[in-house]
Amino acid sequence: MYPILTAEQKVAVFKKELSYIESPIVRTIVEDLLSEVPNYFFEIPASSTGKYHPDYALGKGGLVRHTKAAALFANILSTPNPLNLTRFQLDCAIGAVILHDTRKSGLDDNVKSDYTRFDHPILAAKAVLNTYGIDMPDMNNFAIYSFNPEITRDILEPVLFIAYAIASHMGQWNTSKYSPDIVLPTPTTPIQQFVHMCDYLASRKELDIKNLF
Repeated sequence: MYPILTAEQKVAVFKKELSYIESPIVRTIVEDLLSEVPNYFFEIPASSTGKYHPDYALGKGGLVRHTKAAALFANILSTPNPLNLTRFQLDCAIGAVILHDTRKSGLDDNVKSDYTRFDHPILAAKAVLNTYGIDMPDMNNFAIYSFNPEITRDILEPVLFIAYAIASHMGQWNTSKYSPDIVLPTPTTPIQQFVHMCDYLASRKELDIKNLF
């Protein structure tokens, strides 16, 4: 059993990373979504086998450190802005980076897997959508969705941006022999590509990031 954190404690873990987001609306959305993240997320390593992430992302709290590193890369890259994102798009991308692995071992503490769920990008993206009452039957086709008409566009747009960037964050590694029935979305838009790039950099063993807290 993992320590139970309050919503405020969960948000506080990423206080620095949330400060990278300039838009108050996007920051509030990300804070609300963070408050619902399973408790296990704050305890587990970034890699359940230890094979695919650097040493600083392993052990207790490793997934949080990986997430912080990915957000740091997002903040650094927002200055040269190689994909020419608008400031609003950058904010949504940073939000997606913070939330991208929040269902890595399953939807909640009661169904946590001992290993990384290959479909974790879909689980995390759907958690974002479900929070705001958005139904997307095909996660490979973000053009088809329905939503509660009470959701205003200033909420709907960033939620969709965040969700589809989370869903495709695995990039080209979108199939697995261990889960042959799952095909993850691949990045097709600049926001999606940006999020995948940040996650990829944070997974590289050649890069040792310090002072993440």
